[in-house]
Amino acid sequence: APRIMYASRDFGLAYNAVYDGITAAANDYTAYLKNTSTTRNLFIDHVEFHSFESVKWKVWSVTGTAAAGEAITPSEMNLSKSIPAEATAMAGNTSITGLTTVAQIGSHRSEALGESHMDWHGALILGPGDAIAVEYDAGTAGICSHDIYFWDETLGAG
Repeated sequence: APRIMYASRDFGLAYNAVYDGITAAANDYTAYLKNTSTTRNLFIDHVEFHSFESVKWKVWSVTGTAAAGEAITPSEMNLSKSIPAEATAMAGNTSITGLTTVAQIGSHRSEALGESHMDWHGALILGPGDAIAVEYDAGTAGICSHDIYFWDETLGAG
């Protein structure tokens, strides 16, 4: 089974951040996720892209203080646990501001009225203080949403 299943079953440390009902245009940051833990790494399993229009997406490693977005609370995937994620998540219904790009770590396209995803299978790791942002890079302005599935593990575990 995928490692995220064991993180959920054994420790209750698997999450989904739902970024829903975002109205976006080219160059808007639509999703932001930051690891706020000082004792755990955050492993990204996959990111889903849903859009009303055809869109070219970019995923960035970012620094700075995210602002102007809507704070969201990641959902615990193990419903028998209630351990909050040690993460800051923001949706960009008004584009998230205050970010500086460090490195592009993904590029993706989705078709109009479609959905698609990028799988990192846990290889995209956010150490304490690391963050990513999803950019609506190019396409006609429209409604979009994302799901980012991730889990946490204690530093040095595994």
